[in-house]
Amino acid sequence: MSKTTISSLIRQAARSEPEFFAVIEQVFEEETPERIAEFFDRLNIPRSVEGENLAEPLPPLERALTTVTSYAEEAVINAGIQKYMDRHLKKLKWHAQRPTLEGTANVLLLMRQGIAITEIRIKRLHHLLKVQDEITPESWAAARDIMNKGFMSFRHYLLQLGGPWIDAAKEQLDRNELETIVGRFHELIDAHVRKLEEHRARIETRRVELAVLPEGFPPVKPPVYFAGDLMGRGPWKQFWVSLEDRSHHFREALS
Repeated sequence: MSKTTISSLIRQAARSEPEFFAVIEQVFEEETPERIAEFFDRLNIPRSVEGENLAEPLPPLERALTTVTSYAEEAVINAGIQKYMDRHLKKLKWHAQRPTLEGTANVLLLMRQGIAITEIRIKRLHHLLKVQDEITPESWAAARDIMNKGFMSFRHYLLQLGGPWIDAAKEQLDRNELETIVGRFHELIDAHVRKLEEHRARIETRRVELAVLPEGFPPVKPPVYFAGDLMGRGPWKQFWVSLEDRSHHFREALS
């Protein structure tokens, strides 16, 4: 176990976005699942830096993908990540009710870090699904939970950014200054939506290759569920329509 305290890691990650990402990769490489979960439970976004380009592409963070081991451990990590996502969703909602030019960079940072962490948790799921062709019902339940929460958490973020926040900011803030800060941030959002579509296709391709082994029964294909509903065309179409609607609204709001 690392001798570095969680508090020290949190303080280091808060200094800047590059350090935020470096610490996340270090934590995934060096810490136990329980400490990774605690780290995310307490993690905050980095400080904004005047003049930084918040629309630039995010780093690949490949070092965070090298330690995937088991469904049980990944479930522990995912629980901590979800606490981070839920806590920062509340901050987005707060900004949507109180838009300021000074807080706009923090809104974009909230989205950037939300996108980056969503990418990590979904990419780690891809690695996990490759480990075995035959899994237990409990393992498939853990995989499904990671996917559901990963996809749905980003949707909740985008619904705030591309709805209440951009509408309130456009109405209450100086248009030119707002455009200067936001810049081409919509390109980052659009790129991530496309990536989620690719992730969804990869997960479904792998799902049909897997077999779930219920105790005392023959192997079966992993059942298709999404957020408690059958993962058929209807629920997924509704999901993608909502993402496209909010990303389009955000894209056009300052055009």
